[in-house]
Amino acid sequence: MKKAFLLIAILLASCLLQAQNDTIRPPRLKVGVVLGGGGAKGASHIGVLKYMEEMGVPVDYVAGTSMGSIIGGFYAMGYSPDELTQLISGINWSEYIGNKIDRPYMSEEARQRSSTLLIQVPFSHESLFDNDPESSFISQLPSAYVNNSSLVNLFNDLCVGYQEEMDFNDLPIPFACVATDMITGDEVVLRSGSVPTAMRASMAIPGVFSPVTIDNKVLVDGGLVNNFPADVLKEMGADIIIGVEVTSAKDITINDLQSLPQVFAQLVTNSTSSKRKENREICQIHIVPDISGYGMLSFTPEAIETLVGRGYKKAGEYHDQFKAIKDAIDASAGHPVNKTLRAPRAKNLDTESVLIHSITINNVSDHETRWLVRKGRLKVGKHYTESEIERAMKVYRGTGCFDEITYQVRESDSSHLDQQLSDAYNLNINMKPAQPHVAGLGVRYDTEDGAALLFHLGLNEKKFGGVKFNTNIKMSYSPKVNLALTYAAPSLANFSVAYDYRNQHFRMLADENKGVNLHYLQHKASGYISQFHLLNLSAKVGLSYTHTQFDLSSITGDSPWDTIMFVPNTLITPFVDMGYDNLDDAYFAKHGIKTNITGRYHLDKQYDFKQNYLDIAYSFQSYITPGNGRFTLIPQVYGRVTTGYPDYYNLYVFCGSDYPERHFESQMPFIGLTSIEYLGDEGCVLRCDLRYNFYKNHYLTAMYNHAANLDAWFYSGDFVDVFYRHLQGAGLKYSYNSPVGPISLTAHWANVYDENLFGAYFSFGYNF
Repeated sequence: MKKAFLLIAILLASCLLQAQNDTIRPPRLKVGVVLGGGGAKGASHIGVLKYMEEMGVPVDYVAGTSMGSIIGGFYAMGYSPDELTQLISGINWSEYIGNKIDRPYMSEEARQRSSTLLIQVPFSHESLFDNDPESSFISQLPSAYVNNSSLVNLFNDLCVGYQEEMDFNDLPIPFACVATDMITGDEVVLRSGSVPTAMRASMAIPGVFSPVTIDNKVLVDGGLVNNFPADVLKEMGADIIIGVEVTSAKDITINDLQSLPQVFAQLVTNSTSSKRKENREICQIHIVPDISGYGMLSFTPEAIETLVGRGYKKAGEYHDQFKAIKDAIDASAGHPVNKTLRAPRAKNLDTESVLIHSITINNVSDHETRWLVRKGRLKVGKHYTESEIERAMKVYRGTGCFDEITYQVRESDSSHLDQQLSDAYNLNINMKPAQPHVAGLGVRYDTEDGAALLFHLGLNEKKFGGVKFNTNIKMSYSPKVNLALTYAAPSLANFSVAYDYRNQHFRMLADENKGVNLHYLQHKASGYISQFHLLNLSAKVGLSYTHTQFDLSSITGDSPWDTIMFVPNTLITPFVDMGYDNLDDAYFAKHGIKTNITGRYHLDKQYDFKQNYLDIAYSFQSYITPGNGRFTLIPQVYGRVTTGYPDYYNLYVFCGSDYPERHFESQMPFIGLTSIEYLGDEGCVLRCDLRYNFYKNHYLTAMYNHAANLDAWFYSGDFVDVFYRHLQGAGLKYSYNSPVGPISLTAHWANVYDENLFGAYFSFGYNF
């Protein structure tokens, strides 16, 4: 009732003003809109803005907090409600919140870490040995789960024209947002500076998003101090304040506090309850849309569309009040007032291109700048959209050498440009180098080898170039050690020397399916040249020295195996390895191809290097998901050929186990066998999987494979007989893509020389 009388008073006052002479007319009544925080629920703000525009109510000031600052900031830069709906629903928020780097853009080293290590902890020498608490190991851990770079780049793409320092009153609609100073706990009202930076500060939920430093203030989410800043609008000069708040109307119970977003939302509600009540009182219209059934992270396109619709519907309940405000504004102006923008609207790089006049990359050397520009496919004098610039950023993030990469597209100083480039922009890229060293831990358990731990230490591993040292130690029933020293020259290649040690225990099938436990020790030293960050391609050329010695204590006189194959051997091997891998995930890929071919020429020391063996291994996997749906077809081919009739067991062709190279170099995987099976000098495995993603991260996979001993084909001349009578296997696997690595349980069958073998296999964790 009180607000109704106030609206009537405004209308009467405006009528009196209308009777006055136009020459003495004061400025018309100004409308301010305040948008509260609430994560995805803030999409309801868009529906209210849409209804206001349809009613013809102009917006002269916008203020917001958290999600309200994002919606309000973009609206203040000229985006329409329909554009905001498309924008918010089209953003893949999980990508920005998850800090995910697309696998096809990762370097080979980054892929190896992400697919084997459960924990990765970057560090520097100072964090270990400096006594200064500010540089200690703990102090250098990330301040939040999500860093600034992805969101800053997203906002910058949408704010072209308003990225530089400015007064927010100079925006198409004057704007302000609220943040919290972590040092003092005070409210900070941001009305100048960089608009995208201010919006990022206002929505920096502590522990989730990194704080933003502005003017020596460490800023986080403004909802901690003022989640509904109507008072800010009053200070800006608004005569009429319309508020939109996305809070739950029902009473909170223990069941409503089961997740971090729910707990944070309630914390904001409790900490700002008194100020919220005061700010509600100064609103002429206070709108609370129905947000039941949705939370802070409900960013699906369907949820956004529903929330926008609910905001629009709720605003419609205030039709009479909006009409009274519209009439009062028109009366105070002496003419109908429409929506006007004080300045040009912001450019959206997602839909518009800009001409890049210059490119600057900060915090890297000139030599590194040239490499980065070339690899990012960036050139001056060309037009670019967001997708083209973002591709370059993905390449840079994929190197693993930078913690944060942000960029701004800023208007060039036209006074230094000719007329043809008067609408050109500067691309300014800011690099924050990563901590140079990495310590990591991998964990695995399976029913074949039991428990295993992987300890990883990479010194200078995340430096862009220079000398790097890596150590990988696998502690298990079959331990392994890998040491590698690399000199990385970005303009050329990686130059490496390495040492590998294997103490391998394995079980293999013998005649009549009798199992034999075997054991060998292997030392290998190698030197090689490899590519420096060729996207999806890998290439390695080098020379290795390998000594292998078998432990024959498990082979008895009754064994069907001839022990002559298990003699010690020393081989010097020139090798070439080529691969292509553009899979979108290491374990549950939906799209892409992974293929590899390796050629080795073994020189036998036992025969004074006069005896030699050519060894060629190849593999191919394709992942096909029609319509990006739930079914994925995975055809695969594995093969290996050796020539020269090697005398040594470790040079023969084998298949078995659930992943390749588990027991021997170039061993082919085979579903149905947890032991390994000998395929002579030449063999191949044909396999096809059909995987069904039946619920979230849960998968069911049907698998079939067939192994062929091509030696038998050459001897018998009947390929069809060999293919259909040699070795078949099948399995049904349940998998769960857990946050700590894949978990799977497989029931399998194999037919080996007309004998049926059944079994089950369980594994947890990454392969290493």
